[in-house]
Amino acid sequence: MGYIIGVDAGGTKTEAIAYDRKGCELARFSSGFGNLLVDAGLAMKHIQEVIEGCQNQLLGQSCDFICLGIAGIEAGIHREAVEIMLKPLSIPFTLINDAQLAHGALLEGKDGILAISGTGSVAYGKQGAETGMTGGWGHLLGDEGSGYWIAIAAIKSMIAREETGQPLGILGQNILAHLGISGVSQLKKMVYQGTKGEIAALVPVIVAAAKSGDGEAQGILSAAGMHLGEMVLRLARLLKMPPDLKIAAKGSILMQIEAVKGAFKTTIQREIPDAAFIFEDIHSAKGAYFLSPTRKGE
Repeated sequence: MGYIIGVDAGGTKTEAIAYDRKGCELARFSSGFGNLLVDAGLAMKHIQEVIEGCQNQLLGQSCDFICLGIAGIEAGIHREAVEIMLKPLSIPFTLINDAQLAHGALLEGKDGILAISGTGSVAYGKQGAETGMTGGWGHLLGDEGSGYWIAIAAIKSMIAREETGQPLGILGQNILAHLGISGVSQLKKMVYQGTKGEIAALVPVIVAAAKSGDGEAQGILSAAGMHLGEMVLRLARLLKMPPDLKIAAKGSILMQIEAVKGAFKTTIQREIPDAAFIFEDIHSAKGAYFLSPTRKGE
């Protein structure tokens, strides 16, 4: 029997993992970003590299199926180009978005909701034949509860203090010290010229302030968890999920920040007290194993 390749193509890196029929990892290969909306040509080059990288480690064995979770694939404008690139491989494949691949990995292809919060935020759910998403609108239209949102919320709080004549608290002082600047007015350049990732990099400073007892930072992290919980609740209502639904989490904000995780769970449990939570560190690429049509009947 051959192997299955899962490709997780995100905004930072692309990683492919090959699995045997028992779900055991056989090979792994990484390359640069795979988000087609960043640079389609370069993203496809990275996707091709990781697939070939796994195949080269497994010479003499056959690949039965490739499942690619690609950020930006739902936009549709590059799907045909990816399909043309993959056709010469003569291997059955499917193209889905990266959230759907991660959902397959954490929920093992079964019904439930996956909430993701890293630099951005999104929820993807499946109930029978129905699927849906909430969030995922990007930093200009949404991404509430994400790392970017947390950082901007802290900066806005600093601006409010500045404009009302209040002294900066521990949070504001720590952010200025971390950035090596002397005043709130200098934040404007950082926000408007920095990348989303650079802005979201302030999150550890905010977490440290919260752990030291700063109420302002604690409030921002709690609000982030509430937003993420509400994102899941909206999706649960849309898909008419059962009261004992499974909810999985992924991304550094939800997985590593206890204050966010706690508020996330509390918000959901107020409305869905029987929800079961999954906080496991499982690579998104394993979604290929659980979503593979070749597993049916095994």
